[in-house]
Amino acid sequence: MNLFLGRLNASRPLAAALAVLFGIAAAVASGAAPARAAASTPDLRRGAVFSMSNSPHGNSVVAFSRAADGTLRRVGSFPTRGRGSGGFEDTANGLVLGSARGESAPNNLLSDAGLLFATNAGSDTISVFRVQRHGLKLVEVQRSFGTKPVSITISRGIAYVLNSGETVDGLVPPNCASGHLPAITGFRVAATGQLTHIPGSTRKLSRQADSGCAQVSFNPSGKVLVVTERTAKTAGQAADDEGVILTYRVRHDGTLGRKRIYDATGQGPFGFTFNKQGALLTSEQFDGIAGPGRGAAAGYRLNDDGTLVPTSRSVHNGGTDTCWFVVTDNGKYGYATSFFGTGRISSYRVGSDGSLRLLDATAADVEVQPGASDLSLSRDSRFLYQLNSFEGTISTFMVGADGSLRLIDKDQAHEPSPTMAAPLGLASS
Repeated sequence: MNLFLGRLNASRPLAAALAVLFGIAAAVASGAAPARAAASTPDLRRGAVFSMSNSPHGNSVVAFSRAADGTLRRVGSFPTRGRGSGGFEDTANGLVLGSARGESAPNNLLSDAGLLFATNAGSDTISVFRVQRHGLKLVEVQRSFGTKPVSITISRGIAYVLNSGETVDGLVPPNCASGHLPAITGFRVAATGQLTHIPGSTRKLSRQADSGCAQVSFNPSGKVLVVTERTAKTAGQAADDEGVILTYRVRHDGTLGRKRIYDATGQGPFGFTFNKQGALLTSEQFDGIAGPGRGAAAGYRLNDDGTLVPTSRSVHNGGTDTCWFVVTDNGKYGYATSFFGTGRISSYRVGSDGSLRLLDATAADVEVQPGASDLSLSRDSRFLYQLNSFEGTISTFMVGADGSLRLIDKDQAHEPSPTMAAPLGLASS
């Protein structure tokens, strides 16, 4: 996204400002609001959706309880006691739901959903919450041992955070292209959520100044750590072929072994996830807004020694700036969002080895607005939730047996504020 936009500063309202700048039509499809499920006492432990305000004046997590029909009921907003960056971040998994054992969202790998981990990009800290019936209880705020944490992952009692190193402020900061070199750092995670830094765990990424770092995540076994860099290159990589995927073998003490760097199948690998067989599934930006209609996704086989083998070519979806990807619990269907253009959600048929086939370039049954960003599936994969970072809304889609999507609701997650803030992160249970 930032490759084209540069360092933009604009005024509120955000959606209107960017609509003028890019000629975006920001009108939401009209129609009567759907009927809600019968009122009941909300319980975040039974089903919930969370997102971050990313405000530089005080980051907070907004919490919704989820009804049986997938609709949401706002429970409240809970301060992280940290600050957001206030700008758009070219990152994924800045907010993760799970436990010390591993993640349940956005990567649908475990059913545990008792802890919520939030990155505070503006204060270089990580906040951990315990999910309770009527709200979130802050467990602790831990420094990230780096600058500007933007992505986090947890597995087998170990957490790693991606510090982008970015020191430039603004609505659209360069992201991993100025300031300090991006790095990852490890922590031990107690069952109660407390984080303890692991000495010697910090590792630089490709060490390239123009990194475009996007996401860090463990594979399902927890034996390999994966990082995407949208704009970095391997030796000999063509000038117009940007983007690498890094893998690290995780040692028993939580530190990392040898770093492997792979040229991505396409260009601009961004957000990614895994199926239950361990295949890696990535979105591909292909120059973001500067590459209209070129968005794609690709698949890989990831071995426990960290070796990566492509199993799918880049499968284009006609969207612009494809950045986030999730896969259903049964592993059959994947969904990717494209941020620019008209905005869209595209659906894919996913093979057990990570091979991909485009099902529907515009899978949603109504137009998805520009600013379509983070995705998360409910724990049973019956509902897909999508954050719009321009509008501050969360859309709810019902997932059909054939992978089709039907919009059933849209909620205002983040209220407009006097100062600019671009919400980010989405996790559901």
